[in-house]
Amino acid sequence: MLVLGEHVPIKENLKKSFHLYWFLWLLLILTASIDFITTISFMWKYGIHIEGNLVVRWLAHTFGILPGVFIGKSLQIVAAIGFSALSFSLARTTLLLILLLNLVAAIKNILL
Repeated sequence: MLVLGEHVPIKENLKKSFHLYWFLWLLLILTASIDFITTISFMWKYGIHIEGNLVVRWLAHTFGILPGVFIGKSLQIVAAIGFSALSFSLARTTLLLILLLNLVAAIKNILL
């Protein structure tokens, strides 16, 4: 694929990322699931208005708590895939950043 005049090997980048960083991808799915469950739990308990992520809050108001949080988590995983596909050198950093964000969010949700 040509991006800004440069050839970007999207499939190859994703294959390398999934192959080399399979453990980070697995942790991403795990932490996203934990954040998903804890977010739904605290939203049902305390309300949508407490959610700190404006996009997830809007999605929950628009589509309901369960579908809104699911869409938000899905967009997060799609973003990780997109960054990994566009730049293999950013894959590990992107995955680690999203893992950290998911862990912080889950801890915050649990402590509410």
